[in-house]
Amino acid sequence: MTEKKITASDRLQQQLEELLLSRQYLPGDRLPSEREVMKQFRVGRGTVRAAYRSLQQKGLLEIRHGGGAFVQEIDSAVVGETLSTLIRHRRISTQHLLEFREAIEIRCAAYAAERATKKQILNLKSLVDQMEGMLGFSGDWQLQFYKLELNLHTELAKMSGNPMFEWVASSFEQHAEAVSDIIVHPQESPEEVIRDWRNFIQAVENREVTKASRIIALHIFKFETTFEDIT
Repeated sequence: MTEKKITASDRLQQQLEELLLSRQYLPGDRLPSEREVMKQFRVGRGTVRAAYRSLQQKGLLEIRHGGGAFVQEIDSAVVGETLSTLIRHRRISTQHLLEFREAIEIRCAAYAAERATKKQILNLKSLVDQMEGMLGFSGDWQLQFYKLELNLHTELAKMSGNPMFEWVASSFEQHAEAVSDIIVHPQESPEEVIRDWRNFIQAVENREVTKASRIIALHIFKFETTFEDIT
């Protein structure tokens, strides 16, 4: 197999990326001008522009017309969107994602019981209250109920305090919305879904790590069973 040739812009992009990841430039900082980079690294203008474009595509830079290049904070939603794109192109199957999700969310539940802040718990309660408020309404409320439930799982990942969990949860939420039309009627009744989350919140408030993990494990198992039945 022929090895890919490393170009001058590739090398420059790697050098600049290392500077960003080592926090020598922080989010919001303006990078040196094209002329300064050309002089420092002894490369041409085309090489600098190609390297900057690559960093922009990775979400590390924002290039402002006439204003230069600025360091961007890595957004979990952007990372999640990238993972979701891989899923849609079938490089990662839905079953792979479900298995991975089960493994990380059970651990997330344990970390949440240990680390969740009062504000995060209140936010979770607010989402569940919104879901409960939909019960008994006429019309097509199931889709919105389902999306709120997906959001609860993303919030659970945030409560773990680990951004990697949040990225994966975000990607699952984006991918699951694409098939929401076939899983808005889960085997669990809406009342059961709400009861699961109320019990989980109570376990988190009491810092009951094992109980919180067990509740989420059972909740995910019910969802996976539903997904298997419809695919």
